[in-house]
Amino acid sequence: MKRRTLIVGAALAVAGMSYGAAGRAEAWPQRPVRLVVPQAGGTGNDVLARALAEALGKRWGRSVVVENRPGANGVLAINYVLQQPADGYTLFFAGVSNLAFNPFLYPSLPYVPQRDLAGVAMLANSPFVLVVAPAMHATSFAEFVRLAKARPGGISYASGGIGNSTHLAMELVAERAGIKLQHVPFNGAGGSTSLMSGETPAMMNVLAGVQPYITGKKLVPLAVTGERRLAALPDVPTFKELGYDVAVPGWYAIVARSGTPAPLVRKINADIDAAMDEPAFKDKLANQFLEPIKGPPDEVQRYMQRDAQAWGPLIRKLGIAL
Repeated sequence: MKRRTLIVGAALAVAGMSYGAAGRAEAWPQRPVRLVVPQAGGTGNDVLARALAEALGKRWGRSVVVENRPGANGVLAINYVLQQPADGYTLFFAGVSNLAFNPFLYPSLPYVPQRDLAGVAMLANSPFVLVVAPAMHATSFAEFVRLAKARPGGISYASGGIGNSTHLAMELVAERAGIKLQHVPFNGAGGSTSLMSGETPAMMNVLAGVQPYITGKKLVPLAVTGERRLAALPDVPTFKELGYDVAVPGWYAIVARSGTPAPLVRKINADIDAAMDEPAFKDKLANQFLEPIKGPPDEVQRYMQRDAQAWGPLIRKLGIAL
């Protein structure tokens, strides 16, 4: 009888703990929430993060404050997040490079994504487009490859930084096409300026980052990633059409510090999914040419592991390290 009483008591205690955690999740948030973005203000990531913050703020009845902490491909921002309590009040706006690429780029990375960060929600994926300056006089990918092969290492390209998705995407293009290019990393808007001036006349970027310049005839699109042509660029072929295997992930996700209570993670996930169904947020995604991704919290881990397995060997093969 005594043993049965102990078992029942333990079960009730566990149930009480679970109920308490769920109850706390329902009552959350009680104060402003911070959404940390590893890019500078005004970037495409920042615009999307602020749209999400606005939607969640209305849903929660609390402010969601965007904090920009650029530098070191997200390492500085993640270190900051990991110094905060695991209570959901500090969330991180992550990109694929922060979670899947950095472990292969940094020999002494101060965090392990799978161990230190808990997936909360997937957000969206962006297609990439190869663009060149008009001064390059390349109107097709075939012409670009021909020019690059005629001048091995003589053509430079811009990126958002060493190890950034824009860097690795262009290295993949070069590897698949059998060409050698010169990498020039930038931090901020300098890459676009250099690109349009022809100083670094090529770049692989997310469509939202270059579409205004394409429309204004300041950049020439040569090829896009994905299985089909983009509605915004119907005359631009996919790499697949051209016979090149150039699959580049461009996804964004929300993560929190590991140890954040599971009921709270599920609540935030459900609220983000609901926010993504709102017409205003859908318009924000469409304006940035983003494809929404919805799913349970563990979907973040699945994407992270998939792209780490796919890109880790390429990063090692190219000898890219920070």
